[in-house]
Amino acid sequence: MSDAPLTPVAHYNLLEPLGSGALGALYRARDTKVGRTVALRLADPEIGKNPALLARFLEDARASATLSHPNIATLWDYGEADGRYYLAYEFVAGHSLREEARGALHPRRALDLAIQIADAVADAHAHSVLHGDLRPETIFVTGKGSAKILDFGMAYWTSGGVVRADATNAPDRLSTDAIKVLAYMSPEQALGGAVDGRTDVFSIGTLVYELVTGRNPFEGTTPGDTVVNVIQARFVPPSEVNPNVPKELDPVLARALTPDLDNRQQSAAALAAELRSVAAMLDVRTGDAAEPSVLLPIDDTPDRKANGLLIAFLLVAAAAAAFVWWLLSK
Repeated sequence: MSDAPLTPVAHYNLLEPLGSGALGALYRARDTKVGRTVALRLADPEIGKNPALLARFLEDARASATLSHPNIATLWDYGEADGRYYLAYEFVAGHSLREEARGALHPRRALDLAIQIADAVADAHAHSVLHGDLRPETIFVTGKGSAKILDFGMAYWTSGGVVRADATNAPDRLSTDAIKVLAYMSPEQALGGAVDGRTDVFSIGTLVYELVTGRNPFEGTTPGDTVVNVIQARFVPPSEVNPNVPKELDPVLARALTPDLDNRQQSAAALAAELRSVAAMLDVRTGDAAEPSVLLPIDDTPDRKANGLLIAFLLVAAAAAAFVWWLLSK
């Protein structure tokens, strides 16, 4: 292997290759303008030669660059240099969600990651940007334990996005490696239908199920079996798979993983709120809550004992103030 230095791209010095995908090669690079490390994706040269593809690429890049959320890997910059188009992403040090969850996680840890993911997706949806390829390989966990979603808004170009598109035509022609992508797609994607934010909700639900049980609810032995399982969306409630999972999570995931779009949570924000409620109940049950949850119901019933103590306190305070005023006026 050659030790020759890699040729710079624009103001980015390429440091080392990180891999490649459907869109192009990925490098760890140094931004010499601002002095930070980035993940630099070099797009396939063919994209620049096709006006329609190039217009789509730039449109997706512009949309992705509008996102700014702590759980989304930021697209800092995109452009062209010497005929090569590039994407400069925030460099995320850590490991994939696949590596983080090699089995069932502690339910509270799983919910924490799930809430971070759902919050990030909700923020992106508020900017009209869908992910479309959420799965353990497109989510990283940093050294501090935070989730970071990669390639937001670029599903048309990613290998996972290509696999999802191919699955609608002939899933059995795909290799068995495709199962790791197909098991996280939504029924409407599998059927080649229109997609919206609820598609990402389904994928989040699948991820949450796997985080708390250690198993994917739809993964089959072949790509075709997996697609059929996704379309049917039948699964055992997570609390029956793992008794440590709070039963309150069962109906939340039942809604997230329904093929019926109208009965699914209508937004990632709604799913995040429901996951927070389950987490709050789990905290109360285990006594692990660091602070009272703002999602706990507020009791509007008057507390007569507390009111009596308050009145007594006010009377004593008034008497003390009157005594001080009497002393000063003498």
